[in-house]
Amino acid sequence: MKLVFVMLASLLFGLPVCAQITITTADMPSVGDTFRYSNGLITPLIDPVPTGTAYTWDFSSLQMVTQGIDTFVNVSSTGTIDSLVFSNLPFNPYRANLAAKGPVIPTLPQISVSDVNYFYYNTSASYEVSGYGATINGLQAPIPFNNKDRIYDFPVDFGNMDSSDSDFQLTIPGLGYYGHDQHRVNEADGWGTLITPFGSFNTLRVKSSISSNDSLYVDSLGTGFAFSLPPTTEYKWLGAQSGIPLLQITTTNTLGVEVVSSIVYQDSIRTLTALQDLQSFNTTSLNIYPNPSNGNFTVDVFSLNSVDGTIKLLTTDGKFMSPLWSGLLNKGSNSIELSLPSGRVSEGIYLLELSAGASKSYQALIINN
Repeated sequence: MKLVFVMLASLLFGLPVCAQITITTADMPSVGDTFRYSNGLITPLIDPVPTGTAYTWDFSSLQMVTQGIDTFVNVSSTGTIDSLVFSNLPFNPYRANLAAKGPVIPTLPQISVSDVNYFYYNTSASYEVSGYGATINGLQAPIPFNNKDRIYDFPVDFGNMDSSDSDFQLTIPGLGYYGHDQHRVNEADGWGTLITPFGSFNTLRVKSSISSNDSLYVDSLGTGFAFSLPPTTEYKWLGAQSGIPLLQITTTNTLGVEVVSSIVYQDSIRTLTALQDLQSFNTTSLNIYPNPSNGNFTVDVFSLNSVDGTIKLLTTDGKFMSPLWSGLLNKGSNSIELSLPSGRVSEGIYLLELSAGASKSYQALIINN
């Protein structure tokens, strides 16, 4: 009997432990924290939607394209204007106690935005975005939120749901007025084990559904307009003391179809040369316009290297439909005019696949005749 007990105990304790976790303010970033992350290669095979309890999300096959570092700093180190606007004072409606470099915020083609900082307010009750600091059309300008974007309500437990509304407005020299408002719905919809190239982690999954609108008033025209942006969904896998998500997959929803737009996961230092020569693994970006299209459209491609490329039309589940273009992509910007085969493509949503060397990029294409 003793031998049986020892064998059973060794089996039990030899298995990885997967338990439901709770996320609190202590699991968010702190001043001085640094996180290395990888941007993953986007393919139609990535499906972030499935979830459950004691679930295993296996994303071990993710491929790194580029890497970056998130560094969180004190608000006082971000410059005189921003540190004043977002000062951590009890009477300040825009108060923040944390800042970090951020991605470019949602804008219009008429607006040039660079040098973006995100300002966060982390408390025992919630983790919120207080606003941005940025250079807009060449001028530095803080962008405080009238209502903060609440990323998490603490504690975050499986089954929790919450929502928040956020908005900001700013005057743009030489253009007019720009406004953005957003509605976020958070749901902790799964827990279990996440597997990435970085390792295996006990996680809580949070799904954030975001709907937003832009408004613009142009001084020279004496008029303004407003429009809705495509809904986006953030799938975030959080771990104890992970700071930023261990993995975040963001999708854009167009006419009811979710298309992955970005994959970011915590990682160690990696180099592409272990897989293939860096010059052959070309990093590209593509933009389609007009989109929706009647079948005639232009694809703008930015390439880090001169490389042979192809463009193919796929269904949204990744099935090949038609070749559209092949040729040399020059280093830098490329503009390619394309027409779909007459009578062979019906209205609907498709994917364009751009192959450049060993790299592949995807973009949704809407056909509306």
